[in-house]
Amino acid sequence: MRIGIVTQPLHNNYGGILQNYALQQILRRLGHTPVTIDYIALRPLWKFVLSTCKTIVLYFVPKRRRPFASYRNKQTPQMQTFTDKHIVRTYPVKKYTAKLLEAYHIDSLVVGSDQVWRPCYNRYLEDMFLAFARKCKIKKIAYSASFGVNAMEFSKSQLKRCVPLLQQFDKVSVREGSGVDLCQNYFQIHAEHTLDPTLLLSNEDYEQVCATVPKHNGKFIACYILDMVEDQRSHISRMAQNLHLETIYFATDKNVSLSVEEWLAMFRDAAYVVTDSFHGTVFSIIFRKPFISIVNKVRGADRFTSLLKTFGLETRSISSMEELTEELYSNSIDWHMVDTALSNAKKKSMDYLEKVLIY
Repeated sequence: MRIGIVTQPLHNNYGGILQNYALQQILRRLGHTPVTIDYIALRPLWKFVLSTCKTIVLYFVPKRRRPFASYRNKQTPQMQTFTDKHIVRTYPVKKYTAKLLEAYHIDSLVVGSDQVWRPCYNRYLEDMFLAFARKCKIKKIAYSASFGVNAMEFSKSQLKRCVPLLQQFDKVSVREGSGVDLCQNYFQIHAEHTLDPTLLLSNEDYEQVCATVPKHNGKFIACYILDMVEDQRSHISRMAQNLHLETIYFATDKNVSLSVEEWLAMFRDAAYVVTDSFHGTVFSIIFRKPFISIVNKVRGADRFTSLLKTFGLETRSISSMEELTEELYSNSIDWHMVDTALSNAKKKSMDYLEKVLIY
């Protein structure tokens, strides 16, 4: 079956790229032919104009000069190299259309698995509910689609447009447990709770991806923090001293410096991980690294809550740095318990995909 994947644009987001990579890998193993619709998100015109005007003004302040921003969000070379090599995509599109499905002979559409159903992350929310394919007689499913939060953020008008669209789906699964309730209470449909696709691959799978990256010889805390504040550095520094480890910080978005392979190797080689990233937490679990997860409420707290609850790791999360005590980060993780929970959840998720994608 030729499967089209609808997901967030593949920008400079390690987790976003790897969840799409993992979903394609799994679909291939199930005997299908996946292709990701390469949607190119354009900046809102007013933001682009404002940014351009600001850049012109700053040109006259030598120390603050900066390059002009692009109207479209571009991947860095590090990200582009990985997606070109590992992710099969359609030709770039600025708008989802049914004609694209005809061009690639798509038999089925899969929506997932990032925060595809969170309004603040989607300018054209209805497309994440396959509005462009409403008249197409093809299979429509959601795999681990995420609302990101445990409360309904849709406006009344958004719900009015999206409810009938989701009710056209053949099957729906969501990434967070709370998403099951949101689907039932607001969309009047049953949804299953499944794993983020990155968790369907093994650590050995990812080690093969980053095999060419030399191993780091020293013992270090990998600090992958998206929204860093100075208060966090001081607490992490104290933690590193107590654990006799060095610290290595790495970032995402506009500050990307590592390739996807190097990013994976940071988790592979770390002695400990501190992160406020959902996928940073996921890969700490995949590589069986002791970790502390700083719940990032703005980016979606329920993603962390649901993930950690699945593996009985609720105590690994904190909401403020004052909770980062020596007693907390010195506690060990029962990896046998985690592996058992992962095995069970993986089987349920794979069963869902296999059954829903039967020809």
